[in-house]
Amino acid sequence: MGNRFNSKLKKLILGGITTAAILIGSVLPGQSMPDVKAASSVSGVSTISNLSSDFIKGVDVSALTSLENSGISFSYLDGTSGDFFDILSGAGVNYVRIRIWNNPYDSTSPYKGYGGGNCDLYNAKVLGKRATDAGMKVFIDFHYSDFWADPEKQYAPKEWADYSLSEKKDAVYNYTYWALGELLDYGVDIGIVQIGNETNGSMCGVGGLYDGTWNLSTGVGAMMQQGCYAVDDINSAYGTSILKALHFTDLLTNGEWYAQCAYEQGIDYDIFSTSYYPMWHGSASDLAATLTNIARTYDKKVMVAEVAYPYTMSDSDGTSNTVSSTSSLNYQDYDISVSGQANALRDVFAAVNQVNSNYKSGYGLGAFYWEPEWVGVDTSSAGTYGSGWASSTSGNYELLFSNSVNYYSTTDKGSSWDNMTLFDSNGQAMSSLYVFNDISGTASTTSSGNSSSTTSDSLEGVYYIKSFYNGKYLDISGKSTENNANLIQYSYNGGDNQKFKLVKNDDGYYYIYTGITGYEKVLDVAKKSSADGANIAQYTYNGGSNQQFEIVEVSDGVYAIKTRISSSLSCMDVYGWSTENGGNIAQWTYWGGDCQLWILESAE
Repeated sequence: MGNRFNSKLKKLILGGITTAAILIGSVLPGQSMPDVKAASSVSGVSTISNLSSDFIKGVDVSALTSLENSGISFSYLDGTSGDFFDILSGAGVNYVRIRIWNNPYDSTSPYKGYGGGNCDLYNAKVLGKRATDAGMKVFIDFHYSDFWADPEKQYAPKEWADYSLSEKKDAVYNYTYWALGELLDYGVDIGIVQIGNETNGSMCGVGGLYDGTWNLSTGVGAMMQQGCYAVDDINSAYGTSILKALHFTDLLTNGEWYAQCAYEQGIDYDIFSTSYYPMWHGSASDLAATLTNIARTYDKKVMVAEVAYPYTMSDSDGTSNTVSSTSSLNYQDYDISVSGQANALRDVFAAVNQVNSNYKSGYGLGAFYWEPEWVGVDTSSAGTYGSGWASSTSGNYELLFSNSVNYYSTTDKGSSWDNMTLFDSNGQAMSSLYVFNDISGTASTTSSGNSSSTTSDSLEGVYYIKSFYNGKYLDISGKSTENNANLIQYSYNGGDNQKFKLVKNDDGYYYIYTGITGYEKVLDVAKKSSADGANIAQYTYNGGSNQQFEIVEVSDGVYAIKTRISSSLSCMDVYGWSTENGGNIAQWTYWGGDCQLWILESAE
């Protein structure tokens, strides 16, 4: 997805394409049996016959961290709250896509993010690890830009702005190799890497938009190959089997031509991926036919890297939406409703799966729904956390390459996608989210039940608090009784410096008193900070919100200790995944990793 939030979308009017659509439950060419509606279908769509167990049912969740930092929370279909990745997993999602911008921050103090999720490498590491821990594979989307890259703009990163083509080729290789190494070392299970985003003849300030040559021959193909080389070398170094994807859009009019251009440039890639939006890009039957032709002609695996469809024309946050009325649509075969959205998504999955019947099994990989979580956000929060499509500083980046701001913004913006999500304006899953399971005839989890995200009523008492991650215990450094004595981890010794008393207040939060002070002082988030990395130490009790903690049982006997000062968005975290005695305990955005989980052992 590039910036479809301004004047994008030359609206891609499709000429001469087939307009017959796939009907729900109908037999597509090559299918041996009709699809049937599963008794357990939540979304109401029918199953897809001959769907492999490893068929990709993915979503792009790149903006999630910024949304959660803005105070957005998500819930299951029945309204019960839960971790976002648990909700996705319960709906059948098995893969996530995450974009990476090199440096999506303004170049002058206070270095405000450009928005769009502020999708830097660190964001990809955190989201990728959360997805991996939830049992999902990860698809990394390199834009090779500092902000949205798409067919209308492919600006080079700030640091590469003055590079020659030769230097850009080296930079693409080096950045790809380095970033993938960082992700793998962090524990992210990468299955696919995308070399450039919607690169319709341009990439990284090179090609058609800049020299009038669109066939990848003036440097775009060469840079793509450098990215592929980097993935190959990472596979050799790490023993992985990561696939290499190229990404184009406008599939039905130009897709086969771009596949031919990539072939002529000798680019050694594995997957031809495309953006395909039913309201802009034609019928699902034409999608199936075009992908089959590309797979057969060039012997490439194919997939849809981006798909979405509106469930409403209403706007929930005051920032105009990419699709704001039916007049925005060039092609429409589905109702603007939750059921219409579900049917559109189901038909895209079916179309991709037709490649496996029409050409060769394993060549139609699957599809990714683009940003199903990007619900409406207020502009103040969006500017602070980057959770809108663009912030007031994004225009500064564009001005490095243009005399005016045409595609980005000089003011903070909210979401322009809130009518295309699979969650409603309150963050509650809609029935369309469950298409991922329903196309396989698999039962979905539509409620958290009462085993997670529940604060216990019976935790008051004295405890040793053990890390679920490394087995070490919370400890007051140096057995100190002084204010600001640091909270660390240490091997068990049973001393008072490792004992903590939980006392619940009327608001349901806990004060955590320290045994080394005779339970007179408490744990405290330093300087009342809500920021990642804020230190946690011992301090005189004052009742402040920085001394209050929400203790949430996330599985049987395993807890997250969230900080009220962050509105429970952050928690106690073993800083830097330390396994050493003396490793620091800090506040960090909650994402559910083992380094953020604790076991309470009675000390009474």
